[in-house]
Amino acid sequence: MKGVVFNLLEEYIEENLGEGKYEEILEECILKTKEAFVGPGTYPDEDLLAIVAETIKVAGIPLPEALRSFGRFCFHKLSEKNPGFVNPYTHPKPFLKSVESIVHVEVKKLYEDANPPGFTYIDSASDRLIIQYRSGRRLCQFMEGLIDGVAGHYQSPIKYEQRTCMLDGDGVCEFDLTFLP
Repeated sequence: MKGVVFNLLEEYIEENLGEGKYEEILEECILKTKEAFVGPGTYPDEDLLAIVAETIKVAGIPLPEALRSFGRFCFHKLSEKNPGFVNPYTHPKPFLKSVESIVHVEVKKLYEDANPPGFTYIDSASDRLIIQYRSGRRLCQFMEGLIDGVAGHYQSPIKYEQRTCMLDGDGVCEFDLTFLP
């Protein structure tokens, strides 16, 4: 996992749980990484999951809710830091369809060893989009939070249903999105 995600998690914890909480949480975690997490660095996924596990204990919220909340937070922060990815669009659907072919391509240019999830799209109607999400990390609740963040950014409600889930043994997580007027 790229250090930028760890940095966003630190920001999320500090903003939502209070100043100094991130360091307190780190002290309770058994991490493979002994140095500070820096944006361009690459770190074990297990370290991120350990920090998240301790965070949900401290916050007293279930993991799916925490991942959704973190996804919304990340989209907001990433869109602020990278407006060139979101500003060309006025609606969430064309932006979402650009993630695999533009955003992930640019991420891989910046970070050679980045391993973003894979997306396949089925564009079945003007107000619908099916996104098939593939990732060894299986962070589909985080993906839900990102979708919520996209809807908030474009001020365009998105109703979605997750039809299949890798956590249930399916090969992909399939999100059926409907863009509401």
